[in-house]
Amino acid sequence: MKQALYLLCQWLWGLPQNLVGGVFYLYYRLKGCPHFRYQGAFGVVWTNPSGSMSMGSFLFMHPTWTPADRKLLAHEYGHTIQSLFFGPLYLLTVGLPSVLWAGLPRFKQMRREGRRSYYSVYPEKQASSLGKRYAKKAVPIPKRKKLPPSRRDTRP
Repeated sequence: MKQALYLLCQWLWGLPQNLVGGVFYLYYRLKGCPHFRYQGAFGVVWTNPSGSMSMGSFLFMHPTWTPADRKLLAHEYGHTIQSLFFGPLYLLTVGLPSVLWAGLPRFKQMRREGRRSYYSVYPEKQASSLGKRYAKKAVPIPKRKKLPPSRRDTRP
């Protein structure tokens, strides 16, 4: 029941980010990327090397992410909670500041030099806090649509 309410609120109140997230999610699912469900959210381990991202009820995890990295999953889930809080303003109040903080060269240099942690600024700090509070369920093991051939399997 909680997951149904979560999705209903996401799609009614957070329609813009869910439409964008849904398109990206379908694209990566069709590419055969590993996917999972987590507390009502839809997750995919995407092939984008730039990092992880959340868009509405969709989680896009870094290609090197594994279920052992609970902290990253909780952080990204925290962004889905922000989507519930901010609704149609999410892209301006959370998405844009997050993209700028992650991508602008000046901010990258600050993090590289150790002057600021990635998680020390809004909205990343808030997402981590919300994730710590609301991400309680065990971490899922991603499912693959298509399994690549094993490199060890050398049979003709």
